Amino acid sequence: MQPQISQLDFSGQNIYVGFDVHLKSWQVTVMTELLTHKTFSQPPKPEVLHQYLRQHFPGGTYHSAYEAGFCGYWIHNRLQA
Repeated sequence: MQPQISQLDFSGQNIYVGFDVHLKSWQVTVMTELLTHKTFSQPPKPEVLHQYLRQHFPGGTYHSAYEAGFCGYWIHNRLQA
């Protein structure tokens, strides 16, 4: 019998995050190299997105993309930090 894995570990895996920025919410899509995980709406705060990624994809290498325009640039910078 194989042991069960009790902790998620996405080390060495790329996690891709795309978001559409609005004043009151963001539409976020999270994908791995193999599948689309989920599309959801969240409050417009980088910290909320970061917490979600760390909880659901710990150890992953995160890559973000946002809609063309000026309003997503600061979000990308905050996520990079």
